[in-house]
Formats: sequence, C-alpha cells, structure tokens
Amino acid sequence: SIFVLWVTRLAQPSAAMGKKGKGKKGGKEALGVPLAPAGEDNYMFLSMQVETLERELQVKSAQAEEAQRSELELRARVEQMEEDFKQEQNTTYAVTADMARQYKALQEELIYKINSLEIQHTEQREELDITNHELKELTLVKDADIENKDQQIKQLNERMNDMSAEFANMLAETLDLMKLHINEKLSDAALGDADASRPDFTQRLQDFSNKAYNAVAISSKSDHGKALPPSDG
Repeated sequence: SIFVLWVTRLAQPSAAMGKKGKGKKGGKEALGVPLAPAGEDNYMFLSMQVETLERELQVKSAQAEEAQRSELELRARVEQMEEDFKQEQNTTYAVTADMARQYKALQEELIYKINSLEIQHTEQREELDITNHELKELTLVKDADIENKDQQIKQLNERMNDMSAEFANMLAETLDLMKLHINEKLSDAALGDADASRPDFTQRLQDFSNKAYNAVAISSKSDHGKALPPSDG
C-alpha cells in the first residue's frame, strides 16, 4: 500500500545514517528520534509498525464507520421523532380546535337558552302582576257589589216590613170600619132576628180578620227569607 511504501522510504535514510555513524570512532549519536535497528531488523520493525498502524487504522475506520452509522441512525430517529412530534402537534391542534368549536357552540346554545328563559320569566312575572292586579280589582268590585246588594236587601227588608205593618194597620182599620158599618145596619133590623144572628156574624167577621192578619204576617216572613242571600256554608 501507499502507506507501506512511504514507511519503507522513510526507513532507508535511517539505515544509511546508522552505517555512517558506525564508521566514526568515538562519534556521538545524533540528537532527535532514536535510530531504528539497521538492515533486516529495521525492516521487520518497520513492518510491524506498519501492521500495527494498519490495524489501528482499521479499528479507527471501523469505529468511524460505526460512529457514522450511529449518527445516521440517530439522525433518522431524530427525524422520525420530529415527524411524529409534528403529527402529534397537528393532531393536538385539530383536537383543540374541534373542542374549542364545540365549546363555543355549546356556550352560544346555553346563552340562547338562558336569554330565552329570562325573557319567559320576565313575561310570566308581568302576566302574574297583571293577573294579581286584576284579581285585586275584581275582589274590590265584588266586595263593593256585595256590600251594595246587602244594603239593598236591608233596605228592601225594611221597606217590606214597613209595608207589611202598614198593610196590617190598613186591614185592621178596614175590618174595624166594616164591623162598625155592619153593626149599624144590624141595629136597624128586627130585634129578634138580629139578636139571634149578631153573635154568629160577629164571630165569623173576627175569624176572617185574624186569618187575613196571619196571612199577611206569614207572607211578610216568607218574602224576607227569600230576600236573604244564600250562605257559603
């Protein structure tokens, strides 16, 4: 390989310098890198170094390839994770947007229902107030009407009582006048027949007067009972 040739060429001057150094008596070794063994031993040494370096190069190359392969795998995993993250992010955005739309729609529906219920509540309260006001007015009118009717009934009862009393007095006066007139006529008749019939006729007239008075009193009481309003019980 090129690396082996380069090492071989590098080893030749070192061998020559080794031989030249041996020719000098009492000479000192050159400063710097120690000289490798000369000749065939130097070649073997360099060959071993070359093999060692080649093995190290192979190891380093394998490690580099492994690192590159790991880097590629890591990049692939990172790209896959980024792609998964983007998909998850898009899914999250879609779900969030859908939930936001549902929440907004539900909120609008609830607001509409609340407003409708408030309007209905206000209307029903107004109707209730109007109904209560009308009920109070009807109650007042009814109470006033009942009081007026009671007053009229009271006045009619008083008037009926007065008329009954007046009629009873008129009837009594009429009966008294009829008695007086009949008695005057009977006084002019014959004494025998008149005396015999007078007690019976007088008794019949008294009975008729009592019946008429009782009939007037009963009629007055019956009309008074009809005029009274029926009780709630």
